[in-house]
Amino acid sequence: MVQISKRDLLGFSLGILIMVNICFGFVPLINLFEVYFNVMALILFWAPFGVSCLVFGFIIDKIKNENKKFLCFSFMIWGALVISLIYSLSNLFLTLSIIILIGIFTAPTVLTAIGYMNSNLDVNKRALNVGIYLAISWAIVSVTAYVSFINWFLNIIILAILNISIGIISFSLIQISGVELKWEQETHIPRDYDIKKNSAIYWGSSVVFGAFLGIIVFLLGTTGRITQSMSSFYLENVRFYVEVVRLFNLGLTNFDFLVIGALNIFLSIIYGKLIDKYGRKRMFLIVNFMIPAVMICFGFWGNIVFLGLSVFFYASITAGYCVIIGSVYCDMAPEGKLGQYNGLGWSALGIGGSLGFIIAFIMTDPLLISMIDMIIIIVIISLSEVSLIPYISMKESLPPAEEMEWAKDLIHLYVIKDNGVLMSDYSFVEKELVDHDLFSGGISGITTILQEMVDSQQKLKVIDHEDKKLLFEYGEQFSIILVAKKDLKILRTKLKKLTEQIQTVFWETIASWDGDLELFKPIKTLIRNYFVEK
Repeated sequence: MVQISKRDLLGFSLGILIMVNICFGFVPLINLFEVYFNVMALILFWAPFGVSCLVFGFIIDKIKNENKKFLCFSFMIWGALVISLIYSLSNLFLTLSIIILIGIFTAPTVLTAIGYMNSNLDVNKRALNVGIYLAISWAIVSVTAYVSFINWFLNIIILAILNISIGIISFSLIQISGVELKWEQETHIPRDYDIKKNSAIYWGSSVVFGAFLGIIVFLLGTTGRITQSMSSFYLENVRFYVEVVRLFNLGLTNFDFLVIGALNIFLSIIYGKLIDKYGRKRMFLIVNFMIPAVMICFGFWGNIVFLGLSVFFYASITAGYCVIIGSVYCDMAPEGKLGQYNGLGWSALGIGGSLGFIIAFIMTDPLLISMIDMIIIIVIISLSEVSLIPYISMKESLPPAEEMEWAKDLIHLYVIKDNGVLMSDYSFVEKELVDHDLFSGGISGITTILQEMVDSQQKLKVIDHEDKKLLFEYGEQFSIILVAKKDLKILRTKLKKLTEQIQTVFWETIASWDGDLELFKPIKTLIRNYFVEK
């Protein structure tokens, strides 16, 4: 029988509301503004949310661990503010003020949930677990999107009750069990990984994602701005989509988030697994490329296949980005700065969404709508260029989560001249774990294996033996052998770089070496630089 700890239950309780509270700025508010106000007023939710993420990120880090439990009250405040919307609709100023406050208090609910979730997750499966929590949250989004169309007031009550209940349950769990939000960074950040630079790259790309989302949602919520008298290749496709949605008797935005939420139940988990396996950088590039892919498919919405593809890509973008934002900033956050880094990540969604609304508002201006085809083509080209930024700019990337604990897999490293003479070695364990019988006395057995490969012109990359691996990398007149528990890509990358540096620094010494080991003592420092992370 599977036992769920109170810490797991706490992470689950908070995590399931992340996308629900964020998407409040889309579905319920668009339904409200379509009836009472102008959809452009959505910026009053998204701009405060983005700025508030930055502010609350710093505040959360300043709060003592034992007092962070009071952050659970932000869920209760959020629920109370949402309920108050029902009684403020007759007063425009009061309604807009409450929406601003909801945007502000959405930030602490998201950051509190992400913080408690990630402080409890296995670093090797962080993205997968974040994906699972977000999948459940997307399921609730899908259901509430339908409820919001049927009865907006009922949906508001459900959202309020969910948040107030989760706030009470979470606070009680922390109070009773003593679970603390204590962030301990377990990710081995490579020395040459520029955290500030890469955080800025992730943030910039996330702003683009937020803007893309804002543009799409604005267009869905303001189809009235696109009249029948306006002629355009792309506008004809929008009208076709509108007719398709009407068959389901749902509003455009409600239908959109009902379908996207349902797809993201599965896509969030899939992307979480892929991100852990292949790394953030690679998956980030793939998700970014899907943004222009959606825009291209947009030109063929008159074909049901392309319409389906665009919906799938759209869902993939939202699922992938949210899992990345929910995990990658935790990978980079130093101890004591979890709130700041998570705040930076989620602020991109609020700021980007606000920019998206402004851009979409300008795009649909009567003076520009006649040029909508050209504008979309320019956007496609621009987004295609932007999608390459993370891949080109990040010379180094964090290892996939499955390789995060690579340092624990190291056993011993040998640098050996092609004639079989040991130049240098380094042990990563206090007690040698190598099977000396296997290697005929350790180093002598390894040099014999290496000599046989040199003589036969064979250059094997790895030799397996039970639970150990011998990883080989070859330079000119010397080779490096790493004995490890696993054959990991990050270890091969480090081996290659170490080999290249030894080749550059010692090539003259190696060519004329007379056997004086003192000449190669600096190699140990190079080994530590690449393989010993502090």
